[in-house]
Amino acid sequence: MAASLLKSSVFCTGFHLKNLIGVAEDAEYHVLITCRGVVKRYNTVDRRQVRSWITKSWLPFTSPAIYHPTTHSITAVINTTSLIQWTHQTEAIDSVKKINFETDIHQLVVKEDEVYVLFTTGHVEDIVTAINTRKEPKPGFLKAGESIRYVHILQEAAYLVMVVERPNNEYVLCKVHLGSSYALVSQHPLIGCAHLTGICVLSTARLITLWSTGDIYTFDLENDDPDRLPGELHEVENQMDVTRNTKILELSPWHIVIIGLDKQDGGGLMVLRDIKFGMVTHLRKLKMYVDPPMGWVTVHGVVVAEGSSLTLVPFTVQEPNLANVFGSKVSETVGSSGEVCHSWLSTTSDDIVPAAAHRTVFWNTSSELCKVIQLINRGALSQSLLAREVITHLVEKRSIVLIDEAMRKFTDVPESSLIDAMNLYLQCEDKEFCGVKEVPNLVKKLRPLTKHKASCPFITERAHFINGILQKPFTDDQLINDLHRISFSDALELIQYLEYLIASGMCGWSKRSVQDESGRELSTPDQMPSLCQVAQWLGLILDVNYHQLIMSSEFSVHNLLLSCFEHTTEMRNFLEDLQELEPLVQRVVEQQPLARKSLPSLPYSLERMVVT
Repeated sequence: MAASLLKSSVFCTGFHLKNLIGVAEDAEYHVLITCRGVVKRYNTVDRRQVRSWITKSWLPFTSPAIYHPTTHSITAVINTTSLIQWTHQTEAIDSVKKINFETDIHQLVVKEDEVYVLFTTGHVEDIVTAINTRKEPKPGFLKAGESIRYVHILQEAAYLVMVVERPNNEYVLCKVHLGSSYALVSQHPLIGCAHLTGICVLSTARLITLWSTGDIYTFDLENDDPDRLPGELHEVENQMDVTRNTKILELSPWHIVIIGLDKQDGGGLMVLRDIKFGMVTHLRKLKMYVDPPMGWVTVHGVVVAEGSSLTLVPFTVQEPNLANVFGSKVSETVGSSGEVCHSWLSTTSDDIVPAAAHRTVFWNTSSELCKVIQLINRGALSQSLLAREVITHLVEKRSIVLIDEAMRKFTDVPESSLIDAMNLYLQCEDKEFCGVKEVPNLVKKLRPLTKHKASCPFITERAHFINGILQKPFTDDQLINDLHRISFSDALELIQYLEYLIASGMCGWSKRSVQDESGRELSTPDQMPSLCQVAQWLGLILDVNYHQLIMSSEFSVHNLLLSCFEHTTEMRNFLEDLQELEPLVQRVVEQQPLARKSLPSLPYSLERMVVT
């Protein structure tokens, strides 16, 4: 694909959305996260806070702090009327001198190595000129009741694009010259057929607007006639509720991502669009919808506000063409394949025949599954397509034994087929699993490590079949699009089983047989999913059912989540303690002497007393 959204991760936590102001790029793989009371400097590589600067509650930050690459300083707006500048080495900003202005400041904008100050009146000045004339009023072109809705500086042009909102939901597109005059170049009404819900200006000087009808318009700011605003109808957005506010961000000159409200479940949604071909290339669900949506593009990905945390969503983009948008597979044949096959037939020795020639899809396969594959096979299908056809046919026939064999036979199984088989396993009755296959036993109940007991919700046979699905490789972006097809009640049972696997330690065993207290053999490691696989499934299922889980009033659901949290916490603490032993184990393996530590003070002392 020409563009895709990759696996996301939690970036920053511990704040309230009403206090979040913005995120801006900093030097050397860092970002600045500005809240009303604090500016935090985060490392985007290891997701850790490096430093923070706190302001007094009566002097809050009112605009995102920005990094000035020329002076290597950080600049922020305090209480809309003051500027404050400091460096990365500054310990506290209480003693830093504040630069007061007569006119309120709307925000700071950066163009290459220049910083500009945008006032609430619409006036724009570079930061040096603004500081030198700070005691003078800054009249602009905005009138009473008008407010700035959107601001963007074109890096290749010498002007700033601004969308101004007037009373009665009227919008005006303005261009302000950046130079010695800072004068208003043009001002044209932005009139559409509905309410404006999303705005973005691309680096190619194209204006993208999204309206409450779902219509997406494009307008060339350099060449198109302003009387044709909002421009040409580009596409219609059908994935999200466009009557609510959206956030449009540019990922490349050919791609945008729209953040808004999902039509289906009321959560957040990211829609990655290809502007050149007018198509959706990727969807990514978010846990919650924030109104208005908050998102920023950094060198490491898109930072999105979700609940009380920021999520980093990496992405890949390249210039779209027919090959990378719709996919292409080019195969090259060297020599004649027929001659190679003829050479195999002309010899009686099996040693020189490649193993791959023997191990086809029919190798070491039951006759029942071979018949199904022969029935489905329609020629030169890839293994993924063949697996999808075979598993779909077996699910319709409710042949759970052959499905399990197919899962372990095919190495490339589509995520949709994994969910089809999982749904069948979860919906079948226990009697359908009894006696169909001899499987090792499971420990049904465990001695609780916490006050919550972990027990397996499934019979041993059903658990064995589910383990076959959990062991299959998958792409989380693809799997999460199909996980919603599992009902909430079945998802609760699956969460309980995944928690049981973590609490029991049955996932991630070493390669040895395990027996219970009575000496019966339990499931072997190659039949159980790894700890990493279980954790990935558990995280995705919790993400997909996030809204229903937090809104549920049932005690059993709350108890399950609490038990899951406590057992995963115990496992995390165990792994952290185990990691601390790594240096000691490494020295033992390398046969190095252990370092002797001298005690600074003895824990006790001996004193001889003579009593006469």
